[in-house]
Amino acid sequence: YIAKPFEHNEIIETVAKIIREHTKAEREEKVEREEPQPAVHGMIGSCPQMMELFRRIRKVAQTTSTVLINGESGTGKELVARAIHNLSDRENQEMISVNCAAIPENLIESELFGHEKGAFTGATATRTGLVEAANRSTLFLDEIGELPLEAQARLLRVLQENEIRKVGSVQSKKVDVRLVVATHRDLKQLVVDSYFREDLYYRINVMALLIPPLRERGNDILEVADAILRRTCIRLKAPMLNFSDSASHAIAKYAWPGNVRELENAIERAVVLAEKNKIGEELLAIDLESSTPTETSAFDNSEPVEDLSLEDYFQRFVLEHQDTMNETQLARKLGISRKCLWERRQRFGIPRKKKQIA
Repeated sequence: YIAKPFEHNEIIETVAKIIREHTKAEREEKVEREEPQPAVHGMIGSCPQMMELFRRIRKVAQTTSTVLINGESGTGKELVARAIHNLSDRENQEMISVNCAAIPENLIESELFGHEKGAFTGATATRTGLVEAANRSTLFLDEIGELPLEAQARLLRVLQENEIRKVGSVQSKKVDVRLVVATHRDLKQLVVDSYFREDLYYRINVMALLIPPLRERGNDILEVADAILRRTCIRLKAPMLNFSDSASHAIAKYAWPGNVRELENAIERAVVLAEKNKIGEELLAIDLESSTPTETSAFDNSEPVEDLSLEDYFQRFVLEHQDTMNETQLARKLGISRKCLWERRQRFGIPRKKKQIA
C-alpha cells in the first residue's frame, strides 16, 4: 500500500518493484520446475522416463497413498518400492516384502493375515501375519496379480477398514500399513477375465508408477552396466574390470528381455570368467542375432492373437503345447506360476495330458 499523501514518482517506483519481484519469483519457479531431478538413492538413470519416475517417487513417498508399480520382470520393482519407503516418514521401520507368486495358495491367507491356534490342520500355534508385521511400516506385495480371489477379499478389507482378522478368529485388529504393490501383468485385463477383483483394482491403483524396460532407456543401459560391474567386482572380491568396446556395443544393442536382472546375471558370469582386466563381448554370452526389441510371443506360429481374450489365449496355448512342454515350461511361457496354471486348468476343464505307457 502507499500512504497518502504520495508523490507520482513514488507510485511508479512501487509498481516497478512489485513487477520485478513477481518476475523474479516466476523465473525461480520455472527453473525449479525444469531442473532435472537427481536419481533416487540406489537407482540409476538419466533418461526422461527415469527422471519422471524419480520425480513421482519423491512426490508419492510423502503421502500414505497406495502405490501400484507396473513394469516387466527384472526392471527393479522392489527397488522402487524400497525407495518410496526410504523417502517416507516410515523409513525407520523395516519394510516387509512378499512375493505373492511364491506362496502356495493354501498358505497365502495364513502368511498374510496370520492364524489362530487350531484354525486348520497343522496350526499348532497362533501366528502373526505379514500385514500385521508391517504395522506402522510399508508392506510391498510383488506380483499381486497372482493373489487368489479369497485373499484379495481380505486385502480389500485391510484397505477399506484398516484392520485385519486372523484365519480362525472372530476379532479384528486395527493396523496402520502403507501398501505398495507391483505386477508385470495387465490387471485391467485380469479384471475383465474375472481373475482380479475390480473393487480391489481401483483401491490399489491410486498412484500408478511405470518402470521403463531397459531397452527403452537409451544411454542409461551403459550407465547401469558400469554400476553393476563395479558392484559385482567388489562383492566377488575381483579386480576392478572394464568393458571392451565390443562388449559395450553389445550391451547397448541387445534388447535385454530379462531387463536389469538379466544384465546382472550376464555381468556376474563375465566377472567370474574374466582373465584380463577387460570384459570382452564373448564373456557376456548374449545372442545379438536373436535379440528383438519386444518380448517373443508365447505362440510360435504367425497367426494373429491380439483379438484373443486372456481365457482364449490360455486355453489355446495349453492345448497346442502340452504335448511338447511340461507344466513348468508351460507356466514359464505364460508368465504365471505352476499353481496358477493348475487353477486355470481346473477352471476351464483342461486336463493334464496323460503320459503314454510304453
